[in-house]
Amino acid sequence: MIVELLLVAALQGQVVVQGGPPPAPVPKNAPATLPDTPQAKRVKAYVDAFNTGDEAAFLKAQEEHFTPEALQRRPPAERAKMYARLRGDFGPMKIQRVAASAEQIRVVIPDKEGNEAIFSFDFDAKAPHKIRGIGIDIGNVQR
Repeated sequence: MIVELLLVAALQGQVVVQGGPPPAPVPKNAPATLPDTPQAKRVKAYVDAFNTGDEAAFLKAQEEHFTPEALQRRPPAERAKMYARLRGDFGPMKIQRVAASAEQIRVVIPDKEGNEAIFSFDFDAKAPHKIRGIGIDIGNVQR
């Protein structure tokens, strides 16, 4: 199931590179809350929309918070399919730890089976700092 999640993750403008280096782990002592930045507000909006369980609300949030280039990579029907898959694997998302910079925010979110995943949100360097893409890596936590 996890392997399938990684293979399907590209459907939402998410970048999954098989065989490439995983993201840096999020330290065990990282904060559990997002910082007060424009980028973090976009991550919060993504998680909040995801947690509504409402596909239309989630797709609307993507339109507002993703770059046009990220949205063009996958049509709404494919993004809706990915949403359903992620909801099935994760249920409501609960952020456990956060590592943030201006270019990227990495959050640790467990799936329904307790496996920790790192969601890496990459941002446009220019204001309004929309989301350029999301990568998902399972199990790359600080050891």
